[in-house]
Amino acid sequence: MDQPPPLLATTTTTTTTMMMMLRGVVSSAVRDAVALAGFFGGGTSSSSSSSSFWGKKDDGNDGATNNILWAFLVLACASFVAHEALHAMSARALPSRFFFGAEKWARLAPHRRAQVLHAPNQILNGLVAGTVVETTRFPSEMKKNGKFDVGTRTTKRGVVGKFITKVLGGGGGKRLGNRKKAALFKRSTIVAMAASCGYLMYDFLLLTIFDRKNMLRAHGRRQYAIYVFHHLLPLLMWPLALHHGTFEYFVAWGVRSELSQAAMGLRTICIGMGILDTAFGVIVQLSFVGLFFWVRMWPLLDNIVSIAKADWFAENVPRWQVPFALISVPLPLILNVYWWFMIMGAFWKVVSGEKKRKKEA
Repeated sequence: MDQPPPLLATTTTTTTTMMMMLRGVVSSAVRDAVALAGFFGGGTSSSSSSSSFWGKKDDGNDGATNNILWAFLVLACASFVAHEALHAMSARALPSRFFFGAEKWARLAPHRRAQVLHAPNQILNGLVAGTVVETTRFPSEMKKNGKFDVGTRTTKRGVVGKFITKVLGGGGGKRLGNRKKAALFKRSTIVAMAASCGYLMYDFLLLTIFDRKNMLRAHGRRQYAIYVFHHLLPLLMWPLALHHGTFEYFVAWGVRSELSQAAMGLRTICIGMGILDTAFGVIVQLSFVGLFFWVRMWPLLDNIVSIAKADWFAENVPRWQVPFALISVPLPLILNVYWWFMIMGAFWKVVSGEKKRKKEA
């Protein structure tokens, strides 16, 4: 019997290998989908991988932790894909006659176009992450004892959390593996964290790779470096906090602060359209200032008190995590103060008419 030509044999082997790999990927995706369904459904499946997504089973081997991290990763990747899709749609929709129009869009400087294209993603991230997460003024344990363990659940489920629990399934574990005091994050916190991390991944790649030149010109070197560091910090620290069940109170407030991004994105669009100094632009500016103050400056003193009252060396907090937390927790508060003074300076220029006079001159 004739043997197939070497090239044909190689092609056939490669095709077979690729088909086997594809089948493995599909099978894995199906298993993951089933597991994720268990995660959302509160663990109705009989398999161990799907029944402990919210930490209902405490088998002493951190299985609940791994499942929650996997679900967090899936949700974060879904958020990343959604933001990439939104960016692509914005690139087609914003230059159309329904928004800017081709002529006006072409007159915008490249770095300004890049900022405007990014604005819908800011709005989406602010509305999703900033509204889903739940925060309290002080950790409940601190209200009772004067201090709180950073490794325990610090807030009770509110309206949003109860809604998510009703839609996605009940329960929520109280332990992670064999660590006695470790508490799983609330579902609302996990979903909001994942949504925000997906946005941060999208924005980080935009800042550093895909549109670095325009973003650098738009923000300036100092502000650009701050933004890059600001994105890296939660992308590295939030999953670690989730894995160890630590610092939920501070993570939740970090996610809540993203709510101001919604008004910031709308403000960016107003700048691109040249209407920031109009009545509508002033309303948008006021909304941005008010929202920034509400979610970032108003809780500032409470956050500082909570930092001072926190037990940083609690039983289930890894010792190597403490110095990183002592830097990463206060740093966003310092950045918020820095940005607040920048915002107030820009706002005053608009309100006083200084910016308009310079433009006319």
